[in-house]
Amino acid sequence: MKQLTLIAFLFFSITVLAKSKTSTLYIADRFTPCDTSECLQIKLKKSAAWQVATTVISGFVYEEGYEYKLKISTDQETGEQKLVKIVYKKKTSYNPATKLEGHRWYLKSMYDGNGSLRLGDTTCYINIDVTQGTVSGRGVCNRLKGTAKGEGKNIAFSDLAYTRMKCVDQGNVMETIITNLLSVTNTYERRGRSMLVLHSAKGSYMVFESQ
Repeated sequence: MKQLTLIAFLFFSITVLAKSKTSTLYIADRFTPCDTSECLQIKLKKSAAWQVATTVISGFVYEEGYEYKLKISTDQETGEQKLVKIVYKKKTSYNPATKLEGHRWYLKSMYDGNGSLRLGDTTCYINIDVTQGTVSGRGVCNRLKGTAKGEGKNIAFSDLAYTRMKCVDQGNVMETIITNLLSVTNTYERRGRSMLVLHSAKGSYMVFESQ
């Protein structure tokens, strides 16, 4: 009986191995645009050119700014890929936060921890320049400027100040809320190519769209 069980186990193991193929995969340190979103860049050999990934690697959590070498298994019937092992994860000089540059981010909604506010069409916007370490923009009726520091998925704003034009209809109050939320921001999230969400550790957030 034990011998039959062992034979059955070996047969099952050989069958599983035959269905899957283990290979090496390299992952680039940044996404690349694809359709309306962003995709991983992959290659099978280090000397090969980068290609756009067409499948998801189950069990693999990617972080921009790092190059990876993976061992993966591919199901020969379904094409499903699974992570076997991360051989290495190397930080590069690429800073993902620089992708926030070159956009005018218009404020669409915000949540301060107590209530949310949707703004619809608005002239309130910010420009983020991580390379120069600055943030600028416009509130309800005043110009905004300050300091920006971004690395990876982290971002922080400080020394925020407006010009001193008096707004109507509680505009100055709105500008104060905006600067308060910006000053507690600590991470950001890109959704697609045109949406930016700034988060704080306190649970507040701000939603922006670029045009």
